[in-house]
Amino acid sequence: MNKLGIEAVAQDKVKVELVDNGAGVMVKFVGDIDMEDPSILLDPLFEKIHSGMVSKKIPEITADFRGLNFLNSSGIKAIAKWIMKLAMLPADQKYVIKIAHNKAITWQVTSLPTLTFLVPGAVKIE
Repeated sequence: MNKLGIEAVAQDKVKVELVDNGAGVMVKFVGDIDMEDPSILLDPLFEKIHSGMVSKKIPEITADFRGLNFLNSSGIKAIAKWIMKLAMLPADQKYVIKIAHNKAITWQVTSLPTLTFLVPGAVKIE
């Protein structure tokens, strides 16, 4: 079990798994997220992650999208909502989200880097 105590989620064509990663945590996305409303899957997951990161004072999380072949615009919106939660935190509760992306997958190259502008300093692209 990972530091956050969150179990893997598998639905439709996607699997999301959390693993410990040094001082932080990594959330790995594998497959495709092309369901009509991915927020049904992603919003509760990101809420658990966010709450756990804050309560356990974990300094960083890596969101590993390298194995995610497709994510629709509603899924990107769910990620943006998670990132925006960082803007509301006091400085001593903030954590960093590192985004690992696959430069060979077009949607990742065009969409993921723009997320760094939502909360300056809170998101880094790897």
